[in-house]
Amino acid sequence: MYKKMGTLVITGALAISLAGCSDTEETAKKVSNDTKTEQTTEKKEEKKKFKVGETIKLGNHKLTVTNVEKSPGGEFDKPKEGHEFLIANVTIENGGKEEIHYNAHDFSLQNSEGNIVDPTLTMINQDTQLNFGKLAQNGKITGTIAFESKQGDPKLQLIFKPISLSEEEVRVNLQ
Repeated sequence: MYKKMGTLVITGALAISLAGCSDTEETAKKVSNDTKTEQTTEKKEEKKKFKVGETIKLGNHKLTVTNVEKSPGGEFDKPKEGHEFLIANVTIENGGKEEIHYNAHDFSLQNSEGNIVDPTLTMINQDTQLNFGKLAQNGKITGTIAFESKQGDPKLQLIFKPISLSEEEVRVNLQ
């Protein structure tokens, strides 16, 4: 008897919860709100594009891409045919009161075809390569990050998206 009552109660609760999920009016409102959110996000992204030499504040991170160099590679370390190494020199500062983490994998590169790539492991910048660590309040580090890209690509963007701020990013036009 108690098993039958328990089954009826569970079945009734399940039916009520499923009926509440099928409200099409709510779904239509969410789509409308999502569209507005997408438009707002696009506007924010437009404001988050910068140039080499500008200091950018994102959370407690202050980022400056000081310069960008291109390299055909060395004797033992060459990019693919038709490609070159792009080496971005960056400075990261802690503009907050708490420690922040930094990592070369906070960066990626988008080319003119929309392909986004992670940093390349190469010996070209081994003496200046940005590794990973922490910065105390007012701490500062400078290092380089290497990427492989097509030679002469006219529309390269360095993307900075710290893992600790996973939803936020800034883009630096490298032309």
